[in-house]
Amino acid sequence: MGAGPPHGGDEALTGGELRRRAKAGVFVVSSRGLVILVLGFAGNVVVARLLNPHDFGVVAIGMSFVLFAGLVSDGGLGAGLIRRTEPPSSEELGALSALQLGVTLAMTALAAALALPLGRVASVTAVMVASMPFVALQFPGRILLERALLYRRLVAVEMSQVLCYQAWAIGTVAAGFGVWGLATATVVRALAGTVVMAFVCPAGLVRPRPTFRLIRPLVGFGLRFQAVNATWLLRDQLLNVSVAALGGVSQLGLWALAKRLMEVPYLILQSLWRVSFPTMSRLMSDRDRATRLVRQAVEITSVGMGFVLTALAGSAPGLVPGVFGTQWRDAAAAVPGACLGLAVGGAVSVATQGYLYALGDARSVLRASLLQALTWFAVTLPLIAPLGVASVGLGWCAAGAVEALVLGRATRRRIPVGLFRPLLAPVLVGTVAAALGWAVSARGGGTLGSGLVGGGCSAVLYALGMTLADRRLVRRTCGFATSSVRAALSRSRSEESG
Repeated sequence: MGAGPPHGGDEALTGGELRRRAKAGVFVVSSRGLVILVLGFAGNVVVARLLNPHDFGVVAIGMSFVLFAGLVSDGGLGAGLIRRTEPPSSEELGALSALQLGVTLAMTALAAALALPLGRVASVTAVMVASMPFVALQFPGRILLERALLYRRLVAVEMSQVLCYQAWAIGTVAAGFGVWGLATATVVRALAGTVVMAFVCPAGLVRPRPTFRLIRPLVGFGLRFQAVNATWLLRDQLLNVSVAALGGVSQLGLWALAKRLMEVPYLILQSLWRVSFPTMSRLMSDRDRATRLVRQAVEITSVGMGFVLTALAGSAPGLVPGVFGTQWRDAAAAVPGACLGLAVGGAVSVATQGYLYALGDARSVLRASLLQALTWFAVTLPLIAPLGVASVGLGWCAAGAVEALVLGRATRRRIPVGLFRPLLAPVLVGTVAAALGWAVSARGGGTLGSGLVGGGCSAVLYALGMTLADRRLVRRTCGFATSSVRAALSRSRSEESG
């Protein structure tokens, strides 16, 4: 190859350093997600007071095209370089950058050509799509930092993007630019991320090199990897359309609110999903360590997430109307099923998805995603007329169980690990605790106070129940959370030099 791998902290990590970076990554990415959620909510509140719903709808259309452009331009090729044992060379990263830059520039040109004849919505979309070439320039740096588990630097990029986006959007909308303020803020966000990436990644911005033959071996895995993301995106859109068609727009609104409530536990799981893939990729040569890590992941995730999800489900009858108003009371009915589905499917997928990807087995993950989506629709659609929004929660519950079953079987074919026994106690204790908390919250009149009391009762009962069932596992989960914070606050010499 000639140039060899760029310097990006992609050294051979010791076992202790790998554990430290992985634990730090969990805390750093989780904290980042929570901060972004709060900043996004606050920014939306400010901008919503200055714009009308039609403007938000125009931006939502543009964002859909941006997501599609990102899905196509990435193609999952970056994931193929993350999972590989040997570091990517400068030439490979340059070839990937050239491909993604070419695709996004072509999409930008097409969107610009269609903007004039199709009017304002198309013009706003064209401006937003113009952000994608800047995003493409960041991909090589993201690959290097993900491989090295240097999440502080990635979070620096992502936080700079959020802050620049919110500052530009609020400033321009307040100045009277309306929807164009939000559209151009998308470009500013991508540009800011590219500039910061040039500073935080030791390799800087990799120069694009149009040599497709270097990345051709990554195409097969990349397409299957990206098909999983496409399945999730299509599932969410079709589910929204189906709920609106069969249950009415009001039911869709209730589900949208319930889903927003699930964003906090989902953020925690996202941090675990994100860290597990590069971590597992580092352990493929050590089958015993990979087996232990998969087993520990499902145990710790099931207990830790069980605490959060149980409290959320128990508080829902009071939390929803108390915070959002009594007109949203029925949205609480979707929360228990959604929490149970996320407790089962989320714990198993965190433990197995990164491992299967690291093996190159994107096909099993894709199969699980397809079956999960089909199960969700099969349960939800027949029940939405008689049960309303609760049917979507029940569909999520069934879908989570199917996803866990498929991923668990695929993992057991490769390593001798049992994934369902560790779920029994957290699921059973969590279900009972959530039911009792729900009863307390509902009997208290469905107020914010009763919701907090119900959620508190659920959390306490879950903690007591799990301590009686498996004190050792509860202690290990608390120890993992503590060590994640401690690892995030420390900084090793190898990371400094990376």
